[in-house]
Amino acid sequence: MRKNNKQVTTYFILFSLLLIGVVYAILQANLQINGTAKIKANTWDIHFNNIVVNENSVSIGAEDSAATIDPENNCKVDFEVTLSLPGDFYEFTIDVVNAGTIDGMIGTLNKTLKVNNEVVSEVPDFLNYSITYEDGVEIEENHKINAGTTETYKVRLEFKTDIEELPPATTISTSLEPQYIQADSTATNIIHYKELYDVFIDELSKENSNVIEYTGLHKDSFTVEGTKKIILWHSNDNSSVANIILDKWNVIFGGFCWEAFRTTDTGGVKLFYNGIPNDGKCNSNSHNIGKSVFNNYTNSLAYVGYMYNPDTLFVSYNDNYNEGSFFGMGVNYNSSTGIYTLTNTSNSYSSTSHYTCNNTTGSCSIVRYYHYNKYYVELSNGKTIDQAFNDMLYADNVNQTNSTIKTYIDTWYQNNMTAYTDKLEDVIFCNDRSMIGNVTNGWNPNGGVTNSPVNFRSNSSSSSDLSCTNETDQFSMSNPKAQLTYPIGLMTNFEMIALDYHVLRIGNAAYYLLSPNSFFGIPSIRIVGVNGGIAYDFANKELDVRPVVALKPGTMYRFGDGSRNNPYIVE
Repeated sequence: MRKNNKQVTTYFILFSLLLIGVVYAILQANLQINGTAKIKANTWDIHFNNIVVNENSVSIGAEDSAATIDPENNCKVDFEVTLSLPGDFYEFTIDVVNAGTIDGMIGTLNKTLKVNNEVVSEVPDFLNYSITYEDGVEIEENHKINAGTTETYKVRLEFKTDIEELPPATTISTSLEPQYIQADSTATNIIHYKELYDVFIDELSKENSNVIEYTGLHKDSFTVEGTKKIILWHSNDNSSVANIILDKWNVIFGGFCWEAFRTTDTGGVKLFYNGIPNDGKCNSNSHNIGKSVFNNYTNSLAYVGYMYNPDTLFVSYNDNYNEGSFFGMGVNYNSSTGIYTLTNTSNSYSSTSHYTCNNTTGSCSIVRYYHYNKYYVELSNGKTIDQAFNDMLYADNVNQTNSTIKTYIDTWYQNNMTAYTDKLEDVIFCNDRSMIGNVTNGWNPNGGVTNSPVNFRSNSSSSSDLSCTNETDQFSMSNPKAQLTYPIGLMTNFEMIALDYHVLRIGNAAYYLLSPNSFFGIPSIRIVGVNGGIAYDFANKELDVRPVVALKPGTMYRFGDGSRNNPYIVE
């Protein structure tokens, strides 16, 4: 039996409704959402801490109140002070600590000034009132203080010195109460500068400090008597402490990496060359500006000098004396004849007999003086061995010609650093040519041992001494007797001893110091060897060159924590 059209239509509608219901049920199942959401806990904690009053501030009397943090509001500080005379001031620093996890900024910088208990809207003409950061940058609203950081404000009230009329007796009080809010898009970062010298001062104050204060003899300036603390990084081993130091003293200056290894007695900071920055980091494997000999020439005592006199005596070597030649304990010179005559002669060279005419007559116009084994110098025109020795080392005109290494360093400076000269301090670089206890061994008029070299004071590593005895050894731009072209030189043996050379054991290459070691026919110079120890090598050996400069007192740095990956930036 055939169904009519009405029945078919009814069935179709019912089927369609059933199908739609199934599909809707499926869609309902697919759209179900399950899960949890968490809001991460954050902390808001910005507060004042650690008030330090300038030691030169006026004393707080009974009627005054020293700066204190409000016990009920740790973002408020109050103080009251009486300034009696022009020039009187009260100044303190106070830390702002963001110990929370949210970046903040100054919403409103509220500060109240009262004169004789009356609030004033403007600072009186006789008074300076400033609230700045430590580096003198003015504090502004909207300044950002990042989570986990500390900033330092400096507050100063000062009785002006240039006023025309003294004010009546005045009591001044003030309160500082910044309102901090969460940082937003209007927050600004201010670049803060601090003195690099203070890095050493801060480190010295720590309980487990990695610096020491040097208290021995010192002389850093040719023209100024320094009175500031000399502070050096220090380590007694090559292990963990040294590794800590290597990540604390890194500086970028003039486009190069340096190590701030000590302060000067004038308040400057000495820098030791340490390579070229790599993406703003000081982790290069190259720590030198190149390689050089100390001096190309070696046959004279003069060549231990950073500068020298090329007209002084040269040393020769003689394998064989003339058979039967006389040697004398001394010599006389006849100015009329120009002849030297040996005294107290013998037929052998000994610890007391150093002079010879290389003949059997004992008379000659050029006499030889053997100072060490078969090394000798020739004297003529009445010159004595004392005069020859002085001419090579101590005469006022000894510094006439640059050593090879000085020329190398000066050329590098001229090509790379002249734009930064005004930021550098004119310090002494000591090329100490004095003797150990004035002992010259075989080089003296009365003879001496024949198998021991002339030993300079730097040959001893027993103690540190940052002074510099001879004026002609005090290389400085200010010293006419030892004048530098540029404010750059080398580290000395005694600086290295004071510093303790373990902390400079990097680079795996030997480098020159500025200190003569000895002379036995050829000069030797103090070096830091590949193992980090102080040693010596001949002056004609090609070694690494790592120069030293000194930043002027008051030099500021920005950014950085001194690590190799985040060095201090000096601009």
